[in-house]
Amino acid sequence: MKQFVNPFHYLIIVLLGGFLFFPFLGDVHLFDWDEINFAESAREMMVSGNYSKVQINFQGFWEKPPLFIWMQVLSMKIFGVNEFAARFPNAIFGILTLCLIYHTGKKNFKGHIAHWWVLCYLGAITPHFYFKTGLIDPVFNFFIFLGILQFFEAFKNHSPAYNSNRHFVLAGVYTGIAILCKGPVALLVSLLVLLSMVFAKRMVWFFSLANIFLYLLITGLVTSIWFAPETIQNGPYFIVSFIQYQIELFSQNVAGHQQPFYYHPLVLLIGCFPVSIIALAVWKRNEYYTYHENLFRTVMQCLFWVVLILFSIVKTKIVHYSSLCWLPLTFLGAYSIESVYQGVYRFKWQFKFFIVLMGLILSSALIAFPLIMKYNRSFILDLIHDDFSKQNFAANVNWQVYDIIPGVLLLLTVLTFIFLWNKDKVVLLFGSLLLGNVLVIFTASFLITPKIEQHTQAAAINFFESKENEKCYIFVTGYKSYASYFYAKIKPLRYTDGLNLLNEKFIRSKGKKSFLALSEVEKQEYDDNQKYWLLHGRVDRPVYFIAKSDDREGLEKESTIVELWNKNGFVVYQRK
Repeated sequence: MKQFVNPFHYLIIVLLGGFLFFPFLGDVHLFDWDEINFAESAREMMVSGNYSKVQINFQGFWEKPPLFIWMQVLSMKIFGVNEFAARFPNAIFGILTLCLIYHTGKKNFKGHIAHWWVLCYLGAITPHFYFKTGLIDPVFNFFIFLGILQFFEAFKNHSPAYNSNRHFVLAGVYTGIAILCKGPVALLVSLLVLLSMVFAKRMVWFFSLANIFLYLLITGLVTSIWFAPETIQNGPYFIVSFIQYQIELFSQNVAGHQQPFYYHPLVLLIGCFPVSIIALAVWKRNEYYTYHENLFRTVMQCLFWVVLILFSIVKTKIVHYSSLCWLPLTFLGAYSIESVYQGVYRFKWQFKFFIVLMGLILSSALIAFPLIMKYNRSFILDLIHDDFSKQNFAANVNWQVYDIIPGVLLLLTVLTFIFLWNKDKVVLLFGSLLLGNVLVIFTASFLITPKIEQHTQAAAINFFESKENEKCYIFVTGYKSYASYFYAKIKPLRYTDGLNLLNEKFIRSKGKKSFLALSEVEKQEYDDNQKYWLLHGRVDRPVYFIAKSDDREGLEKESTIVELWNKNGFVVYQRK
């Protein structure tokens, strides 16, 4: 049921998104790993002039395709190589996402679901916050969602006389773009959602084999824009390594990111507060809406469950792996609020109580933590048993009393919710709750996040920044990091540089043509060979080593290096 869309509403959404996403975007260092990883790949494209190849440390990097990195390159050409430029594409896609869900809600629903959907997305913690990062997922999710919407259009208009080919062509285009952002999981998710839609509607096959063939053909053609030239130019090494890495993400615990099966449900419950609780209130189908409106709801539920179950099974678990759930979850929150507003359902006291309980817990934590860090930090340190984390939190970060503002705002939001508990004012009840949470997230992003970054990684990054103009070797050992590349602004090794000659000799000794062709075991040997040479070989420039102070990987026993400093959990050595 398409409603009239006032263009002025889009202007309001654009201005609101701009106000929430752009301020303070570059005030915090990029976070290791993923934010720095992608930004560094963009920087290395600019330095090397090779825009067709994804690189890290000027070696082939097979974990991600280049589309999002190209977006960052364009941004860096406009704004310079910095944090703002790295995060700018996501801020733009944040606004585009808000416009898309508003348009989708207006196109398919009567009432005010479109407005509530936008407010739910802004009022949920992680969906709002991730548009202020330099991660791929917001852009990746945007294009997958566009493809799912085309499946819905084909299902909605399904009839013997209707030609749905154009919907599957468009879905193929969007899925192909998503694959170029992050990888083939976009196709897997899309196909699983497509099948789940059939099963959810009791085996109504709204597509044919010809539709699927067309969809896969278009998807393949779009992805071949980059994959084909890459394979022709550099051989199959990238494709093989890329596919192997995707399989490892699904089947193994990659880089210590294994979590229990219930990890993602818990992340969604807390990370999407309070929308996650609101969405649970009216989970059943609502007879107030038409068949097509409830069909859309079914498609959103299919998308939610496919992503949640798939990434709960996957061995490697990170917060943003279930981020595609945010779009259907915030829709279901909007659906729930509108159902209560229309008088079809009551918002039961159990859900109100859970919102109040979680709100009080979170607000108490947001108020107590800054005060403890300012006045009684030893209390926190005594609770931490990990030496590295203890040294992180012991860092001399200037916490202030006004850092409790996000917590105070959340407490006031919860108290307002309690005051309106039994009043028949649905718009005020949910509007104040969601708008209050928007302010909490916005203030926390520039009051709390910078201080957390100072505790966790700032000491190391400040060291890397100090070496930006020094011709030296920096070796990170004992932990994984991309920060040294981006913040020291490393340049590609020249052919005659000692480390380059060492690397080339090692690759030849393995009978390989490039670093990309090395096996995982050989890459570990490659790193160990570098480390030994930097410690004991005839080096041609200053050498620095950085490690975690509680895991120095034997550096403290080496006679060829001297400790420069030990700060906030990180220790730096220099070759004598």
